Amino acid sequence: LSYSSDASMEHIKWRWRHFDTMSAAAWHEVLALRSQVFVVEQECAYQDPDPKDPLCWHLTGHLGDELVAVMRVVPPGVSYDECSIGRVVVPTSLRGQKRGVQLMAVGINFCESRWNNGIRISGQAYLKGFYEALGFETVQGPYMEDDIPHFEMLKPGP
Repeated sequence: LSYSSDASMEHIKWRWRHFDTMSAAAWHEVLALRSQVFVVEQECAYQDPDPKDPLCWHLTGHLGDELVAVMRVVPPGVSYDECSIGRVVVPTSLRGQKRGVQLMAVGINFCESRWNNGIRISGQAYLKGFYEALGFETVQGPYMEDDIPHFEMLKPGP
């Protein structure tokens, strides 16, 4: 998956960890960023963390010492037959710089390198075009999840 980026843009350092290998401090940092965006910014009360987190791979992206991106990958058979990408977060300060595209590219590459039966997501409706541009197709929706309109979307396997 390719994306264009400004050559002057500072490089994000990506790191994958399974939940079992994360330190308490790293996990706290992930939850703080997820809460900042989903709970505070989007004013959405939902169960986070949830019982799926310990089964997942978690991606963090840092600029220097600052956590600037997170996502989780749910393995196949937990939420869907396919793996699933979720809890995708880039803080407000970095939006509009293609950081979300970078984050998704890293996640898609991870999923496709491990499983080959596609990636299924439950994406917020306002991001439908964003996910379509990354190769996801709408399967179902819109429907309400945590009082926010969502679409179930699938990126077919390679």
